[in-house]
Amino acid sequence: MFVVMYEFVVKPGCEEQFLDAWPQVTQGIYLLKGSLGSRLHRNKNGELIAYAQWPDRATFEEAQVVEMTPEYEAQREKMRDALNIEATRTLYEMEVETDYLQRRPFAV
Repeated sequence: MFVVMYEFVVKPGCEEQFLDAWPQVTQGIYLLKGSLGSRLHRNKNGELIAYAQWPDRATFEEAQVVEMTPEYEAQREKMRDALNIEATRTLYEMEVETDYLQRRPFAV
């Protein structure tokens, strides 16, 4: 599994626009580009940090040239318009070394 972490810097007054578009964009990337999904977090300083999971680096790299439907691309533009693109950055690109996340209780 391959993970990419982002720090999104939203323009003043555009947070609602960003938060409205982000799930739609993430859904399009999942359905059309092969991601495993993404989570958006707010850290204690109020910064928006997301990580996206991919089956592998190759799928992530190939996704860069895959276009989404016009509806998803419109949401992507809405999200990008809400961002300070120059300050938004990729924090990490990482291979998963050990995966022990669980969606159900551990059997002990």
